[in-house]
Amino acid sequence: MRQWYRDRAVEVFQRRLDLVVDCLSWTTTAPAWRMMEMQTQWGSCSPEGAVLLNPHLIKAPTRAIDYVLLHELCHLVEHNHSPRFCGLLDRFMPEWRSVKEKLDGESEVIIGV
Repeated sequence: MRQWYRDRAVEVFQRRLDLVVDCLSWTTTAPAWRMMEMQTQWGSCSPEGAVLLNPHLIKAPTRAIDYVLLHELCHLVEHNHSPRFCGLLDRFMPEWRSVKEKLDGESEVIIGV
């Protein structure tokens, strides 16, 4: 079952990443990404722009996946959580706070902690 989720995640994450990238003005191609199980994060973005995604995210709703992808892609512009960073999220997903709250509230069920 674990491998099935990972295989599905590769397909879905790449497709959703391509769609999110298409909406952004600061990037034209999807950055390199990989998966790693994390207990406290859905994703991360290195200073070099590589995106790391939690494979458990595949169990979340599509809008939550899009939020995490957008969040990490915003770090390509602002590698912090400054007001400018939040402004980028607001611009491309005005409801990001409620999506994040719901995702974080369901994390124990999704990750299975």
